Amino acid sequence: MNKIIIIGTGGHSKVVVDEISRLKNFKVVGFIDEKKKIGSVPHKFSKAKIIGKLKNLKKIYNKNYQFFIAIGDNFKRKKIHDFILKQNLPVKWAKIISKNSIISKNAEISEGTIVISGTIINTNTHIGRHCIINTGSKIDHDNYFNDFSSCGPNVTTGGNVILKSYSYIGIDCTVRQNIKILDNTVIGAKSYVNKNCKDNSLYYGRPVKKIKIRKFGEKYL
Repeated sequence: MNKIIIIGTGGHSKVVVDEISRLKNFKVVGFIDEKKKIGSVPHKFSKAKIIGKLKNLKKIYNKNYQFFIAIGDNFKRKKIHDFILKQNLPVKWAKIISKNSIISKNAEISEGTIVISGTIINTNTHIGRHCIINTGSKIDHDNYFNDFSSCGPNVTTGGNVILKSYSYIGIDCTVRQNIKILDNTVIGAKSYVNKNCKDNSLYYGRPVKKIKIRKFGEKYL
């Protein structure tokens, strides 16, 4: 049994806990949250309580626990990850793959990542560390999602798509084969991506057009 501490109690956290509840080899033992009261129960469907804040991590840490950052925003997830690294603790990051997903035996899913129900990931695809592959997405062969990238529900990619770090493909998007989306770029919902996308940018439309430049860490969810 893998015992997990979840960092974050928002909407994405609910999804993470729900996926874990269907897996026989995982158990949530507590939450870390900066704003809610220690000892409170953040999700009605889980008995696990808030056991502390990030600043108290050294007191909470247990070598037998795994940790998972349940924060939807790529930049915020990276920021929390870096804070934890600075504590010089040998943290084990959980990897959560829904039992209701289809993953090629030749695909690679890295630590800290969640693959949510209904997802299909095809052969030779690599999903990096601390990524989110959201509900019902179809990621085709030879894709490469870099660390701290993510996609919304019902995203479809063709083969040989590259999604660089901190970038996000919005809900219901379709990405043509052989497309590269560079760092810190957001693709707006229901867009059709038929060309390479530059870094630090917002793209939207069918087909996509560059809308504006994005600052690193700018809110998008």
